[in-house]
Amino acid sequence: MSIEELITSSLSKYDSYYALKNAKSSKILIQKYNGKEIGFAELKKYKNIGAIFYVGILPEYRGKGFGKELIKKAEEIFKRKNVDIIVASTKSDNIAAIKLFKSLDYTIFNKKYVKNKIIELLDAYEDDTIVCKELNENIECGKMIFK
Repeated sequence: MSIEELITSSLSKYDSYYALKNAKSSKILIQKYNGKEIGFAELKKYKNIGAIFYVGILPEYRGKGFGKELIKKAEEIFKRKNVDIIVASTKSDNIAAIKLFKSLDYTIFNKKYVKNKIIELLDAYEDDTIVCKELNENIECGKMIFK
């Protein structure tokens, strides 16, 4: 399965458009199960900030821990790249995404309190929720992303 097919099969038509647009400039992390590509994450790094753009899991594989596994792999990649914090965005009504990030110790922030630079980095103009996780114990998400 091509990355384009994986993206369009994992996300809504709206989200697929933006995920495909960002795919060209992102590191794509693929999740496999029994040799089959079942999910992906788009990653970017800006200075000491890691950004998770999109996470998509094929519908028939959702709720089985593959998204969590994928984000943990992304965290390991960012740790190796000496990233201090990881950020991602979503909509407040995306309960599954918020539950997933909370289960991995991400802090949830309302976008209206977040620096414009973070919003731009995430291309989070349509989202209203930013999630953040510290990888460096000396750096606090709030200090890095608040206005």
